[in-house]
Amino acid sequence: MNIPNLLSIFRMCLVPVFVVVFFSDSPHAYAYAAGVYALAGITDVLDGIIARKFNLITKLGKILDPLADKMMTITVFVCISIAGLIPWWIIALIFAKDFLQVMGGVKLYHEVSAVFQANVFGKLATVVLVIGGILILLFDKIIPPVVRTVFAYAAVAVSFLAFFSYLCQYLKFKKTHDTTSF
Repeated sequence: MNIPNLLSIFRMCLVPVFVVVFFSDSPHAYAYAAGVYALAGITDVLDGIIARKFNLITKLGKILDPLADKMMTITVFVCISIAGLIPWWIIALIFAKDFLQVMGGVKLYHEVSAVFQANVFGKLATVVLVIGGILILLFDKIIPPVVRTVFAYAAVAVSFLAFFSYLCQYLKFKKTHDTTSF
């Protein structure tokens, strides 16, 4: 177990912490929850930097890192939706996309014992969701609903752009590799 993988596991452990903080009775619950989400975002960046810089990229890390991201993102946006800050359909679309993406990753791993590394669209989607989520949490009282709706459309668009980029990557991989023999 290396440091990047431990950071991904730590990020997974932050998921229930976020929920408890978000739904606490504190008058600053959303701000504290934004801090937990920001900490998760920082550990995501750190584990990627450390893994690349010290050549600590592992198959386990390629699974843990996106899984931790998806667990946190879905949790944050479900909580935000429950609080009425964004519409529920945003969660449904992002969850559907993440579910399909995880199932595709499991299929690829099962076929060839490999997973794709995050690409620029996947990283962009994560950045948009983290920054947007933090801004909604910190400024929920002053962000007009129309701005949250525009963010919601942008988040869904970027998330699906990432999904389709991974789908194209997978289809290209399938064309050049015979996965039936694995």
